Amino acid sequence: MSKQEFLEGMTVLGLAYDKEFNQEQVAVWYQMLGNYTKEEFRKAIQELIKTEKYLPSIAQITKTIAQNQATLPKAEDEWEEVLNAVRRFGTWDEEKAMESLKPYTRKIVGYIGFTRICNATPEEQVWNKKEFIGEYGALTDRLIEGMQLGVGEMKLLNEMGI
Repeated sequence: MSKQEFLEGMTVLGLAYDKEFNQEQVAVWYQMLGNYTKEEFRKAIQELIKTEKYLPSIAQITKTIAQNQATLPKAEDEWEEVLNAVRRFGTWDEEKAMESLKPYTRKIVGYIGFTRICNATPEEQVWNKKEFIGEYGALTDRLIEGMQLGVGEMKLLNEMGI
């Protein structure tokens, strides 16, 4: 984004949080955020103004941008895909069941154990779902943190073995 576009966003932040930025602060913020597009920056600050009581940090802005860029579906939706694979294939064709899942979902199911999910009682399945969502959240957090640092999503997934 251009310096002028960036300054427009900083003006919005300043007005929203009653804050004046000096030239040194603007220079540091631009150095950290100038590589994003005007739309990414604008969308992130609009979201943060709606949700944050205090002026967001550079890290909060980059995290919001990364979250907006991440293409992972919701954990609950992926859990439903796991249950669909259980219903379709059961324990008799675990290989096909696992192939039917997205790579990151497959990896998490591998941690938990496909057979364990298939043979779970309704009470046990509640805990399996909770464990799946927790692992999925951890994967998403690692992905977003890497994206904040400028590593592409696909490269991160490859590095994670997914």
